[in-house]
Amino acid sequence: MKPLRLCLLAVVLALVAACASSPLKSPSAPASPPVVCDTAQFEPPPTLTCGPAITAALAVLAAGHAPIVSEEFRWGGLCPPGAPCAPPMPDAGIVIVVFSSGSSVYGRVTANSAGVVTATAPAPYPSGY
Repeated sequence: MKPLRLCLLAVVLALVAACASSPLKSPSAPASPPVVCDTAQFEPPPTLTCGPAITAALAVLAAGHAPIVSEEFRWGGLCPPGAPCAPPMPDAGIVIVVFSSGSSVYGRVTANSAGVVTATAPAPYPSGY
């Protein structure tokens, strides 16, 4: 009986050693959502740019929101398709966030002359825009 126990112990130890020597795979980090940035050109360069605008808008989202599947920055305001709109300004825009739940929100973002960006609380993004 002792040789069988020694064999089983040797097998268990070999399995433990094999598991300990193989690297553990960690779960991969979720992919960053795609970001779409308005490509309008301003002269002189704008005080508001895509990255800071999106960062400010994301900072005011409610805690525990659904995962984000896309983010978009546009200069100007929310304007219905085909409607006459005020020309975009280099210090104001909107950020649109789409969630995995299928819902979307938008927030207005502005930059002051020092480049400090602020965002309003998000509102539901109207369908058809």
